[in-house]
Amino acid sequence: MGKVDIDDLRCGMALSCDVVGKNGRKLLCAGTVLEPGHLRVLRIWGVGAVDVADVTAGAGEAAGHAPDNGGEDPGGQDAARELLARRFALADRSHPAMDALYRCCLREFERGDRCPLPPAPPDPPAQGDASKPLSDPPAGPEALLAGDASLASFPDIYFRLREAIADPGASAGHIAGIIGSDPGLAATLLRLANSPFYGLSRPIDSLARGVLLIGAGELAQLALGVAVADRFRDIPACCLTMRQVWEHAVGCGVLARVLAAHVGGVSQERLFVAGLLHDLGRLVMLRRLPGHMAAAMALARKEGLPVAAAERRLFGFDHAAVGRALLALWRLPPELAEAVGGHHGGEDMSLDACIVHVADVATVAAGLGFNGSVAAPPLDPAAWDALGLDPSVMTVALSQARRQVDDIVSSLLG
Repeated sequence: MGKVDIDDLRCGMALSCDVVGKNGRKLLCAGTVLEPGHLRVLRIWGVGAVDVADVTAGAGEAAGHAPDNGGEDPGGQDAARELLARRFALADRSHPAMDALYRCCLREFERGDRCPLPPAPPDPPAQGDASKPLSDPPAGPEALLAGDASLASFPDIYFRLREAIADPGASAGHIAGIIGSDPGLAATLLRLANSPFYGLSRPIDSLARGVLLIGAGELAQLALGVAVADRFRDIPACCLTMRQVWEHAVGCGVLARVLAAHVGGVSQERLFVAGLLHDLGRLVMLRRLPGHMAAAMALARKEGLPVAAAERRLFGFDHAAVGRALLALWRLPPELAEAVGGHHGGEDMSLDACIVHVADVATVAAGLGFNGSVAAPPLDPAAWDALGLDPSVMTVALSQARRQVDDIVSSLLG
């Protein structure tokens, strides 16, 4: 008898215990011999692991070892392990969540599901005389933001939406009208509403119907994320591409949303937006000081540091602090600023920050997009403990994220 992850289950295994969904519904009874239909049911209901009566057939794979095949390596296991050794270089593999994440990524890499590591970041671009060192960075996040007048205010439409949602007399049509006053925003929200992000059985053909089916508050949260994405379409290509940046951001957002669903008691849409915006400060730093950021990424790779640690060494602050300062400048909800500003761990993390932190670690480890970090940042054990989740959730969350990221990125970038 033993617990087996969903990806390691095989037809013919027998359940040793009843399988119950998150809502308390019994899905399968003890003694059931698994067939393909049973495996589909477990995936649909987001079951991460089950107890089986005999794990002999899958034990080797469940532990991350390929079956004996006469010394051959048809799945590219050696290459996969070498690749993951770099992605998990800063990780504590003895932590159950990181071990589950590693084994999940190993299975994917062996199948060739993810691309190789991104190329090394280029040398810092010359600023004037290439023989001179980079100029001193601003004294702090506020000074960095003050140097860019375009960051002084946030689009008014978001605040109009918040006011309308707070008004109990506001109709779905009125809220849809506010969104519709910005055609670009309206089109993006409709694309998101019809993407796998919601997985609705019938298409949403109007904003008013979207407000009714999805909810005004949820659409307002999505509008916030879309408005910010639109602000950062022009980062320099010296370090990262827009596609890499937003694949990573969306991956973190989707993972945060899935984790929030398992944690319960928190807004899934708010966590999606928090994950989407968690590296907002890095986008500001890339736009304002691309040479310094290229140097920070090169330093992180050379010395085996998280990029945030290299930022603190070169700037005296990191992108999380810049993101927190920018959201405060825009007068956005304080819980969002706390989730963005606290996503790299530390004392007194909010629950939202803990969720985004775990999602960020998983996003980098799984190679969803690229944020400049070759290796995933270390997992804060206290952040994981705050979520109260079984490690098998990591497999379920990554599986759901894989199916959504490309479509959502396309929706955001148009």
